[in-house]
Amino acid sequence: MRLIMVIYSGRDPRLVPALLDAHRVGGWTELSRAHGAGSTGRREGSRAWPGDAEVYFSIVPAERVDELGAALRDEAARLPDGERLHVAVLPIETFF
Repeated sequence: MRLIMVIYSGRDPRLVPALLDAHRVGGWTELSRAHGAGSTGRREGSRAWPGDAEVYFSIVPAERVDELGAALRDEAARLPDGERLHVAVLPIETFF
């Protein structure tokens, strides 16, 4: 099992849920209006640092990670300037 974490900062609120549903991940959790800073800049939801992000989590069988990861990578490459999609994959020892 793997934990897929997707951080999306963009205009289309259905983009990531639609991808997760299309790849039949089975379930996911969304945390809305996340703020932070990284290599692509700050997102704090303020006038000085506008914008925020959505964070999605899903537990996925290890054999499905490559397919889902490729779809997310392809989508990230198509985003317009200023929008971001980052993905992290972490091993899961136990999930119940």
